Amino acid sequence: MVTDAAARLRGHLVEKYETLLSGLSARLGSREQARDALQDAYVKLSSSGPQDEVRHPTAYLYRMALNIAANTRRRDRRLLGFDEVAALLDVPDENPDPATVAEARSDLAMVKAAMARMPARRLAICTDAWLDGLSTVEIAERHGVAQRTVQHELKQATEALQRILSQPKVISLRRYEDGVS
Repeated sequence: MVTDAAARLRGHLVEKYETLLSGLSARLGSREQARDALQDAYVKLSSSGPQDEVRHPTAYLYRMALNIAANTRRRDRRLLGFDEVAALLDVPDENPDPATVAEARSDLAMVKAAMARMPARRLAICTDAWLDGLSTVEIAERHGVAQRTVQHELKQATEALQRILSQPKVISLRRYEDGVS
């Protein structure tokens, strides 16, 4: 409920608006912030206000508007600015580019070809370890070999694949009768 004191303060704010605006503009450094603070003070006085009469209404309104401006600055500091929001939204695209996809496919094709050339036992051991996630003990039991044999086969397979993948990529050029394409 709006009191008579609040209604009188609203009337005083309207009457002394230019005086309050110039003083607040000088204090806040912005005429726009001063206007906003006075507008917010008017709205606040429309919904609530002091219960008792104010002895120095101009000083009261000036202090009220300064407090509102300070609260607004504090609230705005907690909000992110445009540059900060843009930096948060500038998330790099984690999807691989076409060249990376093509290279990965090429590497996969080389790995598949190398694995196809592996002896059957080595291929089975690698499949159990790399795809099924079995331990060397489990693989040794499954294949009826020593754990050391499983470790040796895995080492041989790993080294062979590393050699293949570390080789430079060679692009074959097709020859035509009138030149190289």
